[in-house]
Amino acid sequence: MKTIALALVMALAATGCSNLGLDEADCSSVIPDVSSSNILTVQAVPTAQYTPCLNELPLGWDMAKWFAESGRAGFDMVRFVPPTTFLTAVVTDSCDVTNAVAVESRYFDIERFEDIELQPVDIEISVVPSGERPLVIAELLINRLAGGEIDGRPLIYTIDERVDESVSQRVELALSHSNFVLVIDEVDAEEGTVQLRSNILAAAGHDLDPQDALDLIKHSVPEVFYRGSWYFTFEGGCITYDFDAKGILAESVAEGAEGALGFYPALELRQFAADQGFDIG
Repeated sequence: MKTIALALVMALAATGCSNLGLDEADCSSVIPDVSSSNILTVQAVPTAQYTPCLNELPLGWDMAKWFAESGRAGFDMVRFVPPTTFLTAVVTDSCDVTNAVAVESRYFDIERFEDIELQPVDIEISVVPSGERPLVIAELLINRLAGGEIDGRPLIYTIDERVDESVSQRVELALSHSNFVLVIDEVDAEEGTVQLRSNILAAAGHDLDPQDALDLIKHSVPEVFYRGSWYFTFEGGCITYDFDAKGILAESVAEGAEGALGFYPALELRQFAADQGFDIG
């Protein structure tokens, strides 16, 4: 009987993983044309109903580095310049989704959860006027600034029109979903100035010309990023996509993952391996 021992799988992982192209984990592969890596994956997690696979390599996704060891298997997605591992797809027998949010799944037998933190390309700026006159001035200011950008990133303004409510509470709420807040009170309305509040210490000030406030924001804008995890749970296992993408790659990594990564039916692979005499545990 032919046997693929897990010791061999672990040895592969210990040598730095195999450097694979799309063919090694192709979602369109049909039995009996599957690769040895597919079989090693189902051997590593023998209970899982599915194993991760690739439909394509989107632009900027330069290489898939496959790995397998007892209890987990999958691949790292790599970009060469700069050298970066920005996404890992891994199958395990279970995963902890306690801090994740359930989202709609495209598959009837797979549940999906997400725990993601992101900094989008758009730079969101909340404007909090303290009263009716500051509200009018805020609207005039935003009309004048509309369409502006910082380093090619659009500036998106939102005016909080609840002028009868506490300014401090409205600022606190705005900072919970936006890095930057412009406050306009009666004095600012008279003088044509703004106050800049921010989650970033360097971007703050009073009695600022609006353009000076934007200059402070320009030097404090966080880099675009997309990080966290997607979890896909199913009978006997879980596939996790772990993201750590920055810059230009972060802008499209979620959309790319939706199309590029897939789920290969592990039951078919196990049956094929068993029919060929492989010991898959």
